[in-house]
Order: sequence, then C-alpha cells, then structure tokens
Amino acid sequence: MTTALSTRDKVTQLNEYLESKKGSLIKIAPKGTDVDRIIRVAMFEAVKNEKIVQCSPTSVYMALAKACELDLVAGGVLHRASLVPMWNKRAKTFEAELWIEYTELMDLVKRSGEVAHFAARVVHENDEFEHFFDLEGGEVLKHKVNYDDPGELKLAYAVCFFKDGQRQVEVMRKDQINRIRKSSRSPDSGPWSQHTEEMWRKTVIRRICKYLPLTPKTTAVLEHDIQSDFGSGITIDEYDMDNVTTEDNTVEPNNVIDVKATKSKPKSKRSSKVKDLVERAKVNDLPEPEEDFTS
Repeated sequence: MTTALSTRDKVTQLNEYLESKKGSLIKIAPKGTDVDRIIRVAMFEAVKNEKIVQCSPTSVYMALAKACELDLVAGGVLHRASLVPMWNKRAKTFEAELWIEYTELMDLVKRSGEVAHFAARVVHENDEFEHFFDLEGGEVLKHKVNYDDPGELKLAYAVCFFKDGQRQVEVMRKDQINRIRKSSRSPDSGPWSQHTEEMWRKTVIRRICKYLPLTPKTTAVLEHDIQSDFGSGITIDEYDMDNVTTEDNTVEPNNVIDVKATKSKPKSKRSSKVKDLVERAKVNDLPEPEEDFTS
C-alpha cells in the first residue's frame, strides 16, 4: 500500500514539474507542435511504467524537450518514439531517454518527397532469399517468407523505391548487425534484447539512409537515434563503427537498459604535432605558431 501511494505521489510530482516547464517546452518546439499532448502522453506512459517515474524529473524533461524539438510524441497509439528508462551506474539512478522506433524512421524517409515506397524486412534461416546484381537487369532481390518454421535471424534488408523508378537496396548479414549491436551502449538489455527483430530493421534503415535524400527533420531524428544507441558525438557515417567500449556492465532487473560509457575520441596525429610545436616554442622562448593546424 505504501509503495502504491509513493508511486502515485511521484507521478503527481512529475506531472507538476513538467507542467511548470511547459513554457520552456513551447519555446523549444516548432510552431504548431502540440506540447500539451506530448506531456499528456508521457504521463500516461509513466503511469504504465513505474521505472519512468523513478527516473530523475530533469531527465524526463530533457527527453521531452528533445521530443518537442523533433515534434515527436513519446508513446501513444502510433508508437513512433518511446520514453526509455536507462540505468546510470555512476549516478545510481534511472534516467529517461527519448528512443526512436524504426517505424518513425521509415515514416520520415517516405516524407522526403522523392520516395514512393520504403520497406525494411528481416530474413530467417528457412526463408527463401536471393540477392544478386545483374549487368543487364540490375539489382535483384527476392524474398519468400517461411511462416511455419522461420528459424533464426539471418539477414536484414531495406529497399527504397524512388518516384523516378530508381531503387536503393541495402542488405546486412547477421555478423555485421551483431558487430553493430556489440558497439551499442546496451547490447544485452532494452530494445536489443526485447525487440531484436525491430532493432535489426532499424540497423539496416540507418545504413541505407546514408544514401537517401533526407529532410532536415529526418536527419535530426536519425542523429538523435544513433546517439541514443551509441553515445553522443557519433555521426550518421560513424554509427556502424566500434565507438563504444566493451566493458562488462551489470544489467539492472526489469528490462532496464544498462548504459556503457563511450570511448573518448583519440587525438589526431595532427593535433599532437601542433601541441609539440607549441611546447617547443615555449621552451625556446619563441612565438607560438599562428596558423591553426587543427582545423
């Protein structure tokens, strides 16, 4: 009984906190964004998921600020984005983060104005799958699903059909996807473990997006999605690289994502050379080099 009252009190406090921040959210959001709905749906999700209530109110606000900036609703029927509680081992607390669903990425790609149709699928071991390139016929992809006994996941692919008749195809093997999963901040918990097929689709969608015409909003959403999965500072072109440490982290119970620390980017040889020149100038009482070699 005490726990229920405590949770209800936290829900009330969170709602009051977000209402007090509504003015700031309105300033962040593009004109026409329904901020009230974004807050209302977020609170509905918090009632359903106790771990969101346990997140710091500031982190929930920051996640919703990003949702407002991108004009996304975290939760609801369409389920284009979600508020995901992530365990911060250093702070020893839950922090909310805006998580983009693969359906949102697909929807945004379709809105570019040049795309007629877009599809992303997974292939299982017992499916019939064929992919090859013919000099006369071009790229060929055939997939027949085995619904009775699909077997293990094997591949993922995405196909973009442009309005001018052109097509862009991207196919990724299991080992490629698993390498990317290993680089994730939460490879063994959260969406990667709970919604594996969806994450396989999202992975191949991210890669094909490198070759597609994207609106500024699509680019912003995609960059946020990649950084949520791999850490801040990771660009669209870098998302499938090993940017994250593989240190062992204890996964918190109740399907909570356990976040890994990201690697600091190594200094370039060029930057080291500049630093060496500056140090030598100081030792020899000479003026520092005026040219900025680091750019």
